[in-house]
Amino acid sequence: MHHHPKSSPFTPSTTAATTLSKDNSKCTPYIILASFFFSLLFILSLLSTSASQSLLTIRRDPSLFPNRPVSLTKIPYGPTPPSIAYLISGSAGDSARILRLLLATYHPRNHYLLHLDLSAPQTERDRLAVTIHSVPIFRAAQNVDVIGKANYAYQRGSSTVTSALHGASILLRLSSKWDWFISLSAGDYPLVTQDDLLHILSYLPKNLNFVNHSSYIGWKESKRLKPIIVDTGHYLLEKDEIFYVTQKRVLPNSFRLFSGMCLCLTSLCC
Repeated sequence: MHHHPKSSPFTPSTTAATTLSKDNSKCTPYIILASFFFSLLFILSLLSTSASQSLLTIRRDPSLFPNRPVSLTKIPYGPTPPSIAYLISGSAGDSARILRLLLATYHPRNHYLLHLDLSAPQTERDRLAVTIHSVPIFRAAQNVDVIGKANYAYQRGSSTVTSALHGASILLRLSSKWDWFISLSAGDYPLVTQDDLLHILSYLPKNLNFVNHSSYIGWKESKRLKPIIVDTGHYLLEKDEIFYVTQKRVLPNSFRLFSGMCLCLTSLCC
């Protein structure tokens, strides 16, 4: 007698439940991973938003927001800048270099006098005056003038000194509201700006002179002090060379002689 084993009952609902449980077990890791990813993105977005707001709060310039009261701190003012009178001299063909030096040293507080000696033709002198008048800043400030009646100035003679004194007297007639006098030639060029120079001079006493001099004469005693030089620039209307007299002068014993550079900064108060 044979006994057949009982077969387990098979129903469609049991099969469906088994399939769903298997699918759920496969989808659960993906759901957890997706939830973790979106949570991480949300946290990072919150952190970046708070950081950007804090940076905006720190770097905010109060002057850009007129609705808020802005605290204005008073800037300490220094002394009033001085005024410098310049004499810029040149010869024939130096009008362009004189204009270059004028532009390099120009400041509205200063006064400028341009001098082309008699070796330059009158047309060049007139052309320089027209050029000066055509510049708007010069015309507005009215602090640049050109000498109409020129003279000669020889570097080795005394006419250089008389030309500088003549220029200073003209500047005093034009305006006495300047503190220092500087005589320059067309070949000079400044090493500092006028703003820096005026700023430095504003802290110095007005009666201070800047003259480079030395009591050591040396070879200059026989080559420059004892020879007698006739400077034709004082009395001739045509350019001529200076000449030396055969006699020698005797050096004075009542005072001491000094030598130095021709460039100096002379105070009006001296």
